[in-house]
Amino acid sequence: MANSVPTVDCTNPDCGIPVDPSELTCPKCDTDLHNALSEQFYEIDVAHNGQTREEAKVEIEEGLNTALLYRFRGLKVIHGYGSGSSKRGAIAREATRFMETLAARKGYGFRQDGFNRGAHLIDFGQ
Repeated sequence: MANSVPTVDCTNPDCGIPVDPSELTCPKCDTDLHNALSEQFYEIDVAHNGQTREEAKVEIEEGLNTALLYRFRGLKVIHGYGSGSSKRGAIAREATRFMETLAARKGYGFRQDGFNRGAHLIDFGQ
């Protein structure tokens, strides 16, 4: 199952209260929060909780929808790398192909995470 969406801190330095990311303005100070998550990737892990390949695909689709809904920069999918014959390795290969196909279909950027070889990024802004 995908991670819950974190709260964001109001970007007004005089306020800074935690706010649900679906809010467009801070309920306390009315600061515009439309782009509060625009530089962050929504992160999910599809390989380390015993997921099947089909469950991983569903989690990727749900994660993509959540990232779009809350106006994140994109989606980071941790899929592991495992050995070539392991279940985790199979999920990594299939998740990577699936993400690449989704990104190409929607015109999003797609690349390996530079900090984790067991993760890939779908970047909405390329």
